[in-house]
Amino acid sequence: MAGKTNVVTWDSQGPDDIIYACEHDDLRTLTSVTVPEHAVAIFARDGQLTGVLEPGRHLITSSNIPWLTKLYNLALGYKETPFKVQIIFVSLKMFNGRWGIRGMIKAAQGYEVPITLMANGDFQFRIADVPVFYTQVLGGLQNYTTGDVNEFMRGFINEQITQQLTKQYYMDVLNNLEKASTTTKVLVEQYFVQRGIELLSLKINEVRTTEEDQQKVFEYLQFSSANGEAFRRYEIMESMADAIGASDGGAAMGTGMLLFPQMYQQLQQQPIQGVQGAPQGQQAPTTMCPYCGSPNPFPYKFCNNCGKPSPQMQMQQQGQPQQAPAQPVQTQAAPAQEPLKFNNCPYCGQNISGLPKTPKFCPYCSEQLY
Repeated sequence: MAGKTNVVTWDSQGPDDIIYACEHDDLRTLTSVTVPEHAVAIFARDGQLTGVLEPGRHLITSSNIPWLTKLYNLALGYKETPFKVQIIFVSLKMFNGRWGIRGMIKAAQGYEVPITLMANGDFQFRIADVPVFYTQVLGGLQNYTTGDVNEFMRGFINEQITQQLTKQYYMDVLNNLEKASTTTKVLVEQYFVQRGIELLSLKINEVRTTEEDQQKVFEYLQFSSANGEAFRRYEIMESMADAIGASDGGAAMGTGMLLFPQMYQQLQQQPIQGVQGAPQGQQAPTTMCPYCGSPNPFPYKFCNNCGKPSPQMQMQQQGQPQQAPAQPVQTQAAPAQEPLKFNNCPYCGQNISGLPKTPKFCPYCSEQLY
């Protein structure tokens, strides 16, 4: 082999070089090996890992003695020496890397549908156990080059992060990237230790999903909140009013009830939930005022909170045929209220003793009671 030398060193190391393998594997005995301060050298002889050379100057010994090798060649017809020696330098510096993955992850707790996950970040590592790194990583590479090591690191860390992140929830990761970074590092660093690598840090810079999946998650979180269902009913009623026209007063609501009677009745029949959504008992049937949202006894003429007429009363006042109201569902019992101020309305004489409390406006004549 041309260019044989008696001195081996790593004098051309770049800032990002992790390993360097000496190009000669037929080094003669007493060859000088100089290891730089920031690295070590792996010494493999006759196919076995003999030792790790610390920083400094070393003399290697092997059976590759010039006259003995020449005798082997003449006697046995060898074209090259059978006494192979490998010198592989390994840097002990800290190295930076980047990772990026694409996979599937569960959206949120209670919403187990998988969505697309796209994430990227940074990591730092160093070679901590050189013999283990040589057997577990370098032993599986075709060439001992920094490019091969970097390619292994990118594929390995992407695989480990994908496995660990997809076990978490997308919204948990998105809402606390720092916690997700720490959790993921703790979960994956054991697999690096098994390969002689110390994972110094791991950071998740960004997580995102497709616009379609993002919209689905947003709608789920919006409508699963405490007031999400009521807000949705309010949006539907607003859309109905906008579609009908810009009529003031009760005209738009009355017309809308004629155009969409089934839809309106369904909205009106939604039960009013307690604070925790648990049944608190039963009370008289009620229906919701379309203006202020307050419950009223069913049927009613005027809202006992805002005093505006009910939709049935509006149609009657406008001379429109009155639609038979749908029976409302039973609502949950309200907490104990103050005693009634009146048993009968002082204006129209109607009996209001069955109400849980004295309303602000009489539900029969709409006169203000207090």
